[in-house]
Amino acid sequence: MKIKFASYLTLRLINLGITEVFGLPGDYNFKIVEAIEENKDINWIGSTNELNAGYAADGYSRIKGFGAMVSTFGVGELSAINAIAGSMAENVPVIKIVGVPKTKDIENCTLLHHNLDNANYHAFEHAYSNVVETTAFLNKQNAKDELDRVIDVMIKTKKPVYVAVPIDVCDVEVEIEYKKLVLKSDAANLKLAVEEIIALVEKSTTPLLIAGILANRFDAKKVLNDFLSKTKIPSCSFIRGMDIVNSDTKNYMGVYSAELANKVCYDYMNLSDCIILAGCVLSDLNTMGFKYNFKLNDVIDIHFDYVSIKGKKIENVLIKDLFEALKEKISYIYGENITNELGYKNLPVADNSRLCMEYIYPRIEKFLKEDDILVTEVGLVPFGAIPMKFPSNISVQNQMLWGSIGWATPCAFGCSMADRSRRTILITGDGSHQLTAQEISTMMRNKVKPIIFVINNSGYTVERILCDNVDYDYNNIASWNYSMLPKVFKGECFTAKIKTNKEFDEILNVVEKEQKERMCYIELITDYLDIPSLAMNIVKYPEQLNK
Repeated sequence: MKIKFASYLTLRLINLGITEVFGLPGDYNFKIVEAIEENKDINWIGSTNELNAGYAADGYSRIKGFGAMVSTFGVGELSAINAIAGSMAENVPVIKIVGVPKTKDIENCTLLHHNLDNANYHAFEHAYSNVVETTAFLNKQNAKDELDRVIDVMIKTKKPVYVAVPIDVCDVEVEIEYKKLVLKSDAANLKLAVEEIIALVEKSTTPLLIAGILANRFDAKKVLNDFLSKTKIPSCSFIRGMDIVNSDTKNYMGVYSAELANKVCYDYMNLSDCIILAGCVLSDLNTMGFKYNFKLNDVIDIHFDYVSIKGKKIENVLIKDLFEALKEKISYIYGENITNELGYKNLPVADNSRLCMEYIYPRIEKFLKEDDILVTEVGLVPFGAIPMKFPSNISVQNQMLWGSIGWATPCAFGCSMADRSRRTILITGDGSHQLTAQEISTMMRNKVKPIIFVINNSGYTVERILCDNVDYDYNNIASWNYSMLPKVFKGECFTAKIKTNKEFDEILNVVEKEQKERMCYIELITDYLDIPSLAMNIVKYPEQLNK
């Protein structure tokens, strides 16, 4: 059976579990968008601009498994490239689909709109080749095979991919059948890796497993928790992956913060004689400025498709398969009890004093529920979340490697669209929010109900703390009345402006009820130099992050 290629493309997205596609229409992508519109199993979600659409697809993928966005040639695709680069850095699988002019115009180098003046139709594909795992520029002969190839790459690597679809290729008829990619480890290599890891663990007296973001991306979260529950091996996580290990797991020590906080975790890591890195990415902010004392040649380093055991690399071993096998084969049980009280220790008393970080983050910790999605904007916000003890099955999203301010607001929209049954809670700062705040209108249009906390501290506070003079003008931004912003847009939204600790305590009780019916948008007024205590410890020594 044959169908038009545009319909086949839509079918492939649906089979990935993608039921919403983000983007903007343009005359070069009409046939792609129309194919989406005409299929009852998938929805077109129009965004306010391509950058926001890319961020939303990123958030959607983090929750649903895969994401997709569509733009038009040139102007549209370049507007989205920063978002897709972020997905690349953060291992988020998004398929970037671009509608381009007809094949004959490409072959003839016809100078059409949205092009450079030299009619280079592959210039933007070349730009994307640096920020995606693979690209494909389709023609009538290779369309189906190339689409199948790039989707397989996306499935295997959990990285973004890029597909350019000429207008006329959309109408080409292709076979509807395709070969489903099945990923599995090499049996012999898997067996070898399991045997060597168990041997090291069983002779260890102070083993430590550190959970990282790739365990999440490659669907190993559940089996990793099962492994820890069985073995009682002490564990912690890096910031990118702070939601992986269940907070109630025996001997879980929380998020690693080097010597700046969580001394129990720091001291144990320094004592450990067998460190297991489970999907970790050793970047600067993720490791508190590379503040760890182990060498990669001395540890068990588990990546998504291979494992390095004390420098010996064993290929074609998938992280999920590895932990499944370890869970079944290992008999080791750690016999000690590590006591480390997680979470903010004391909630300050709610009074009429000015709202401050010392109150905001402990109170949000108590506000979080099982299954919530917490989106923390780039900058100071993740450091307020690090000390929290999370409820079970919570999903915490950050962008600690790419660090593009403005990402979190449309990301939260994508998360909300991916699973409407869960509460999405966004914490963002005013400086970041101003970049992408128009996506609030898209949230209201699509009737999602996130809870949005906008911390209004009058500018780029993290930069004020880091730079030589807190009063430099370049860290100032335009003053907005944030709580009034949703009223500009059409739709239901509960809003409030909060200035004191007591008001914040009271508004959370109101939000608890209001969120069941509509989006909640809360402006939090704080001092412009008020930051989370852990962040203060970090910015006191910024040179750590550059060593």
